[in-house]
Amino acid sequence: MRKEIALLKEFNLSQKGFAFWEIVLALIILGILAAVAASRINNFDAEVVTGADTLKVHLRYAQTMAMNSNPDAGDETVWGISCSGGSYWLFRGTDPDADIIRLPDDEKYLNADDSTINLNKKRITVSDFTVFFDERGISYADYPATPWPGTIIEVKPSNGNGFTVNIEVTPFTGYVP
Repeated sequence: MRKEIALLKEFNLSQKGFAFWEIVLALIILGILAAVAASRINNFDAEVVTGADTLKVHLRYAQTMAMNSNPDAGDETVWGISCSGGSYWLFRGTDPDADIIRLPDDEKYLNADDSTINLNKKRITVSDFTVFFDERGISYADYPATPWPGTIIEVKPSNGNGFTVNIEVTPFTGYVP
């Protein structure tokens, strides 16, 4: 019993707390980590920029496919991208809804029933548009009657707040800056 009491007294004497500066330092580090975590959770600006860049790549892909088509071999020379109702897709031909082609994109953004890109999964909205590209890479709003008028395609967060990216397809050349 005396040994146990001696051990308890020794334990109480050797027990020490944290210094004030150690507690302050730990709180500062936790605050920094919390701020970084909070900024990563709701960074809609990054989603918008990434979504706009992906859409630009897909527009360039459609233009490249049109320019690389061979009408002498029976290839369709008109390709394009259409966006409506929360998704967009690549098509071949003059009817945007007839021959939908799967876009090269990450599987997690494709709709399960078809090959369209789901904008809700990307947490963005895109203004409705249809752009056609011919074998020379020229852009049209309605093939072949209406050249692309230089309409701006808006990409913004699905929650409606924050950063907006405008995509411009240059009239007559189809250039996507």
